[in-house]
Amino acid sequence: MKELRDYSWMPYAAAITGNLIWGFSNTLTQVAINVALPSIVLAVRFSSTILVMSALIFMGKEKLNFHKPHLLRVLALGFIELIYFYCESYGIVYTNVTCSGVILAVSPIVSTAFAALFLKELPTKRQAVFSVVAVTGVIMITVAEGIAGEIQPVGIVLLIGGCICSAVFRVINRSIVKIYTAFERTYVVLLVSAAAFTIAGIVDIRGNLFTLVKPLSMPQFWLPVLALGLFSSVGANMMMNYAAAKMPVVQISVFGAVCTICSMAGGILFLHEPITPMTIIGAFLILFGIWQVNKATE
Repeated sequence: MKELRDYSWMPYAAAITGNLIWGFSNTLTQVAINVALPSIVLAVRFSSTILVMSALIFMGKEKLNFHKPHLLRVLALGFIELIYFYCESYGIVYTNVTCSGVILAVSPIVSTAFAALFLKELPTKRQAVFSVVAVTGVIMITVAEGIAGEIQPVGIVLLIGGCICSAVFRVINRSIVKIYTAFERTYVVLLVSAAAFTIAGIVDIRGNLFTLVKPLSMPQFWLPVLALGLFSSVGANMMMNYAAAKMPVVQISVFGAVCTICSMAGGILFLHEPITPMTIIGAFLILFGIWQVNKATE
């Protein structure tokens, strides 16, 4: 991707817009998986985006220039994101959009824990206290939605796995921003996902191509998948990869609150998902805890 002229507001605008798109992507994913298997949704989503990005390369609009000494790191980025998409999509199946969006917002806290464990970057007392506040919010939502019969424990486990993947992704992505462009990083991530989910989709439908083709005739499938591919997979990824090159991991994590709020709004407004007082309190504790944790790093 051609480098943009640097303006102080551009990384912030990119981070906000990227998280805005990602926030509503959970709603689109839920609509699509009501029609087809998650693996089929992901296979079509990523295969279509790779075709678009490959067309840009073929037309000379973009180019790839991979450096062999650092190839493993960018491939690791792709595989980590692959696991994240799996956890996110199947997590939504066993929970709901509102719950998944809020729990995935805890990834900055997971990033802080990883830094303490592996980099010996111990959090301050304030960070530790408000990390507990955010985790308490997750527990409250889990209990509230569980009582209401809206979620299953396996969904929570998958979403926590998504939080871990998100934290690892941020660390690896930040380490290679000076080596690979935003387009190159995005292309590898989507290529790995396209290949893996296409294979998984074929296995899930046992080679029955009718099962694959049938959803393509339904607007409630291809419209959200098209939007997910163009806006979430390509657009949001490019924006966040650009922002990652301009801001540290902790700073860019703050904008995850935008994603959480949009995800909750999408689930409640468009999918009419139930919301309880305890869910609202839990969401507030998570957002407040994340805000305070990141504020303590300023």
